[in-house]
Amino acid sequence: MPMRNRTKILLLALLTLALTALAVGTAGYWYYQPTVVTIAVGPEAAPEHRFARKLAEVLAHNRASIRLQLLVSEAGIQNLARFAQHEADLVVVRTDERRIPPSARAIAILEEEVVLLITSPKSKLKSLADMERRRTVVVGRDGRNEAFVRRLLEQYKHDPKLIDIRTVPPSTPLDRLLGPGGSADLAVIVEPLSRLSGADDFQELAQKLKGLGVHAIGDAKALERKFPGLYAETLEAGLLVGSPRIPDEELETVALQRILVARAKMPDTQVVDLMRALFESGRQLAIEESFATRIEPPSTEKGGLIAIHPGADQYVASDVKTFFERYSDLLYVGLSAAGILGSGAAALYGTVFRRAPVHAGRRAQALMDLRDRARTVGGRDGLDAVETELEAILDEVLSGLADGSISPRGLEAFRLAYDSAREALNAARQTQPTT
Repeated sequence: MPMRNRTKILLLALLTLALTALAVGTAGYWYYQPTVVTIAVGPEAAPEHRFARKLAEVLAHNRASIRLQLLVSEAGIQNLARFAQHEADLVVVRTDERRIPPSARAIAILEEEVVLLITSPKSKLKSLADMERRRTVVVGRDGRNEAFVRRLLEQYKHDPKLIDIRTVPPSTPLDRLLGPGGSADLAVIVEPLSRLSGADDFQELAQKLKGLGVHAIGDAKALERKFPGLYAETLEAGLLVGSPRIPDEELETVALQRILVARAKMPDTQVVDLMRALFESGRQLAIEESFATRIEPPSTEKGGLIAIHPGADQYVASDVKTFFERYSDLLYVGLSAAGILGSGAAALYGTVFRRAPVHAGRRAQALMDLRDRARTVGGRDGLDAVETELEAILDEVLSGLADGSISPRGLEAFRLAYDSAREALNAARQTQPTT
């Protein structure tokens, strides 16, 4: 080969490598550049604020595709308004909110909060139906709990003039309010279900206020049907205090949920990253056994209070993703970049390298043969051999796609064959006896 041709080929190869590195670097920077997502939260003392801070740390540690930025309000009651005004992408809502924006989509149930009716030892009050002419305090950081209680009382046709209700902060000593000479006959508490079991403050209250009563809401099932976002809940005997048992028998009450919601237009990939952080790092997100200790996926039933986000639905439907499903975005970006460079490089190298690339789909038959072997081969050694060959074919195709010896044509058939072989191998391993 003349020296001049060799020099041209060398320069052409160097130029192609430089362009490839530039394209891959640009695509990689674009793909891995995290997107900032905002969440509306209350002051630092609020549970959702501390939860959001932990979630932001987990997302950063996991190098997720998103970063969480907190939009702090002086009062938690302002959070939903900021979400409705498109200032925030995420917010934690209570299911008793009257105006949940129609664009809200559920991502996860963070907490369930139950309603407790606590009375002084000598009180004759037994239920919400007996609240006329009673002095009632509602424990809450803001006015939402009181508004919720008043909404419940509307069902009992009470005379508003005979209802005495006021809100007190969580730090208020209830034993002084409900004890002899106290200013209240009844205290209404909306407490996270996760912290009720053996909570120290209930133990102390029972010791200071001997004979206190914790009462059922006997109409819980009826209230559940009347109020969207309200749920009937049963508390086991002895849940609050073990000795003496409080309550002394199973108790029916109502509960609310705190749900993390996102905008309907939030990309599915970002929601999937959030779901991974929520359900794969759940213990790191819990707030002192009082919030987000048992994170659950949202309901997928149609007609629910808040529709599930499509990204959350995808995660719930398939927790374990295949190789191609997990890295499909990156693969498509790589193929797009390879296509742009490949079209020019193929023309330039056409006169030098005449060998036509092999279609990726032609390797599908080998994968189908491995699938059949996985179904019939016996023993762990045989399955290990099948898996080694399966991974070797995958490496061969990925390498071929990178160097151009294998064309992307038939890649979808290859993906389906690979998933089928992998599923057959996993199924065969599950049938193997444990040693």
